[in-house]
Amino acid sequence: MSSHDAYAEPERGRTLTVVLLALLILTVIGALFGFVLGRRDIDDPKSNAGNGQSPRPAVSVTSQGAPTPAADPCPNFIEAAVKRRDAKAATPLTLQLFIRTDKREAWVCLEADGQGLWYQGHDKRKSFYNGGAGETPVEGENGLLLGGGSVSASGTDKFIASNGGTKYALSRDKLVVTGDQNFTEDVKESLPKK
Repeated sequence: MSSHDAYAEPERGRTLTVVLLALLILTVIGALFGFVLGRRDIDDPKSNAGNGQSPRPAVSVTSQGAPTPAADPCPNFIEAAVKRRDAKAATPLTLQLFIRTDKREAWVCLEADGQGLWYQGHDKRKSFYNGGAGETPVEGENGLLLGGGSVSASGTDKFIASNGGTKYALSRDKLVVTGDQNFTEDVKESLPKK
């Protein structure tokens, strides 16, 4: 046995010990990160899709005095679209405001738990929705569904929906769009009736 072999054996054992300790430490760190991220996902009321009703106000929307649960339900196509966007959305949705201008119609709906507001806009192509007898809005073509904290109450029967640089301000009297687009349209019809 040479003097070189005598030094190689303890060095090999030390290297193996260091590698095993490093592997053990990395395993523990990975497990902790997995646990923390898993707990965050369980506790966080966000949708799996990532575009849904993620941020929810700490105070119920209904307690702020602006929207109140109405007896009128929102159309089924909106509720189905909301559930596709956010499986955790509290249904049924109740109608807070519906407006129709000469060219557009829009709904603002409140989740059953009073926590989430949704905006569904519809640019009329051939006809209005008319309870399902007409044209149903299609996302990206003639419809726009917004939620996830991008819809808020700004007073009695007044709501603001934000989509990037565009804001949609709805009231019983007017639809005002500002930002990337700019126009104002008079409301011809609104619900629920006062």
